[in-house]
Amino acid sequence: MRHRVTIIPIAVAALAALGASTAIADGKGHDNVRTFPTTLSGYNETPSTINSTGSGEFVAKVNNDESSVSYALTYRDLGTPVIQAHIHFGRPSLNGGVVLFLCNTSGSPPATVPTPPPCPQGGGTVTGTLTAADVIAVAGQGIDPGAAGFAEMIKALRNGAAYANVHTQLRPGGEIRGPLGKAPDNDEDDDD
Repeated sequence: MRHRVTIIPIAVAALAALGASTAIADGKGHDNVRTFPTTLSGYNETPSTINSTGSGEFVAKVNNDESSVSYALTYRDLGTPVIQAHIHFGRPSLNGGVVLFLCNTSGSPPATVPTPPPCPQGGGTVTGTLTAADVIAVAGQGIDPGAAGFAEMIKALRNGAAYANVHTQLRPGGEIRGPLGKAPDNDEDDDD
């Protein structure tokens, strides 16, 4: 994993660097989406909604051959130190397993994945690039290790089945969270 830590109180520069556009090729608009932005808030936490002063932004951008994902995570106004941030496999209002580390300052990630960058303290921005080597398998949810798991997570992003979460000392289960991707609608095709 390649990464860089920069203490910047706003995400505008990071979002601009990654590009905030999406590419959509099919009529449904999910198979070729490459950019996944979200706003992080305590209101998105589950199972309990959290009234947090913290906020943030996250954007992930899948490269053209789908072998890597560049990301920028910015957060601010969290009352206690950030211990970790991740991408989880789970839909809105549901908890899911940690699949990709974004940053870490507490403990160690599994030995099977590269060391993530440190989480900026007091707010800031962390950027990096994730690859198949960064995937943490979640067997109970069907996420495989390596390249298969990476492809599964790109599919999860495109189907609204992933979220970014920032964990703090006060709220180790997560203090601010944002859904990634948009779940496909269940509307019937209109072929009239």
